Amino acid sequence: MIALLRSASHIGMVIGFSNCNKIILLAFIAADSGSDAHCACSRMIEVGSILMVKFPIHASIVLNIHREAVFLRRTLLSLAEAADFARSKGVCLELVAVLDRTDDQTRQILASFNLNTYQSTKIIEVDNGSLGLSRNDGINHSSGEFIFTADADDLVSYNYFHTILMEAQSRGKNSLYFPEAVLSFGDEPLIALYKGSEVVPPKAFVDGQPYISRVCAHRDIFLSIPYWDVHLQKGYAYEDWHFNAEAVALGVDIHTVPKTVLFYRQRAGSLLKAADVMSVRQIPPTRLFEPETFLKLSRRYEQDRAMGAEQLRSAPPQTMRWSIDDPSIKDFIWRANAIEPSILAEKYAACQILRNFTQDYPLGTAYLDLCAVVRDRDFSDVFLLPFMPRGGAEKYFVSLMEAMYEIDPFKNFLVILGERIDKSRWMDRLPPNVVVVDMALHCRSLSLDQRCLLTLKIIETCPPETRIHMRNSAFADKFLDLYGVVLKDQETIYYQFADIERIKNGQRSIVHSSLGLIADNLDHLSKIVCDNKTTIEKDHHRLGVQTHKWHCLYASVEAPAVLPSREVDAYRRILWASRLDMEKRPSLLPLIASRLSRSAPDVCMDVFGGSVSEGFNPRLLERLPNLRYHGPYDGFGSLPLSKSSIFLYTSLHDGIPNVILEAMSHGLAVIAPDVGGISEVVDGETGILLPSLADDRDMADSYVKAIRRLVSDPNLVRAFAEKGQALVRRVHSPDAYKARVTDLFGLHQEQFEHA
Repeated sequence: MIALLRSASHIGMVIGFSNCNKIILLAFIAADSGSDAHCACSRMIEVGSILMVKFPIHASIVLNIHREAVFLRRTLLSLAEAADFARSKGVCLELVAVLDRTDDQTRQILASFNLNTYQSTKIIEVDNGSLGLSRNDGINHSSGEFIFTADADDLVSYNYFHTILMEAQSRGKNSLYFPEAVLSFGDEPLIALYKGSEVVPPKAFVDGQPYISRVCAHRDIFLSIPYWDVHLQKGYAYEDWHFNAEAVALGVDIHTVPKTVLFYRQRAGSLLKAADVMSVRQIPPTRLFEPETFLKLSRRYEQDRAMGAEQLRSAPPQTMRWSIDDPSIKDFIWRANAIEPSILAEKYAACQILRNFTQDYPLGTAYLDLCAVVRDRDFSDVFLLPFMPRGGAEKYFVSLMEAMYEIDPFKNFLVILGERIDKSRWMDRLPPNVVVVDMALHCRSLSLDQRCLLTLKIIETCPPETRIHMRNSAFADKFLDLYGVVLKDQETIYYQFADIERIKNGQRSIVHSSLGLIADNLDHLSKIVCDNKTTIEKDHHRLGVQTHKWHCLYASVEAPAVLPSREVDAYRRILWASRLDMEKRPSLLPLIASRLSRSAPDVCMDVFGGSVSEGFNPRLLERLPNLRYHGPYDGFGSLPLSKSSIFLYTSLHDGIPNVILEAMSHGLAVIAPDVGGISEVVDGETGILLPSLADDRDMADSYVKAIRRLVSDPNLVRAFAEKGQALVRRVHSPDAYKARVTDLFGLHQEQFEHA
């Protein structure tokens, strides 16, 4: 015998007896007198010998509302239609409306709408200015076992809540559930079809968001993975993409539910489009991209695929059983059209169809390779360099790593090479604690922007205290331009040596400078490090703000304990050793040699070097009787230093060239132009400093005059050599350099006890 009792408050009880003679009390909350008893839930609570079966909410709809007054009523009509269908199937739904900084018009639309379809309704107002935080507030106020997220401008198929909830209850609570199809309307009609994690691999999350923001999941998942707070600002975005990635990282499966549709409104001024414009278009750091997690989940996916655990995984995308002509899909569109006329079947007949499953994930595949290199190491320092040819700039960073390693050998360094070069590399000089990621090897087909993105993903997996070192280059400059804003909480150091200058029509011009990039990112940079004070003074003169961030770190050069003995005619042999690139002004060499052949025919020039970029044609150095081109060289120590007493340096722009310091340390008298920071080491006492002239002929005449002066005065050569070597030992010694590095980066010398 069952008796149904209703009170004035619409609280009813069904009283009956079970087989074990225990009294069962079934209670439910009815929204109105017309509610039926199909919303019974099987949750039972035993109190003594009495089992009380509660009638709670099966699922809560967390509807986030901002200022969508002109769209909100159509969304509410669609949700009510789907909720009413679910209710007819015995599903109890709750609506939790979260109003975040809404306006009166939107608030009035909600207040005037009949919400009696829902078994429970909660309306809360928040002042977050954040979709993620507002979703969290709605979730925390919800009562349902499962939760649907919703936004205030979209529509759903009328079976949406019931069909997805039935799938969720049958599969279990460790899954995310998405509709099978998204039909966009508004700016441009579009169909997007989705498959679950049995088809879509973890690496898809690197290439983009493989799912959508409207999701259903058990409340325990939402409580364990709160949405990230990503305000509409210059920084990270897409809290939904981040939420989905975090769920996959924690082992949550993803399923798409057949014959369910989300109608997604594309419109100007939406939060998504605003985030696209303002943000870096990337999600905050996620556990999914931690190398070991990413490798483990990717291996598991491939193993499952190889074992054939899910046959759909091997099916090509075109076999997906979905058609715009399917009667149920046509019915969904027809009923949505009654609410939103812009949803029209004819518009989808020939529109673009996207799928979240492809055979090609270039970014994810490359990142998987990088993770295999990086593994689970913690890096104290990450260096972003273009490449590692045997040059002065590269030696600068090799010396820095060597000094930091000597100070604390238990730290790990990561070097990311972002550009391609087909030249010999200086890998053998790197300390043993360095891990190298060569983008040219692992990301050969990726663009510079894509390489920067993968660099960001790697950096995001590093500890917060990791220092980021960026050498002025196309790679590092692009990275800083794209993602500098999200590095503001880390110690970021930008290295620059000089502006790039060119001469055209007798006029010297700056054709590239880091000044604008530095100015744009000054608030995000911790330090700007230069190898000379002249560049710092120029920057201070042109910017004049936050000048405390500039630091001079002179290069380190170890002078030989014993100088090489010079050959008898060494004072008549001129050594030139540098890169045969246009910026080093090698075009002066034939002019100098030609003039010397007339005024000092017994003086000979030995030229060493190879090109890295903007190469100079070495054939222009041929057929000159007093000039011998010997090709590239392998470090300054490999040069025939006993054959020369004079070192000639040419350049359009520079910091303090390492090759000049090495020449001085080996007892050579230096002739160099007054560009960049060269005057800080070649000052008239330590060598001959020439005015940098725009006209090549005038500059060549100036060099010839200086050469003849030294050739005619061996005592002056010796004086320059001695004073130059003394300056290097005093200012550029390894000990002085290590002390500056320790102070600049706040390092602590590790002390070791020897047995």
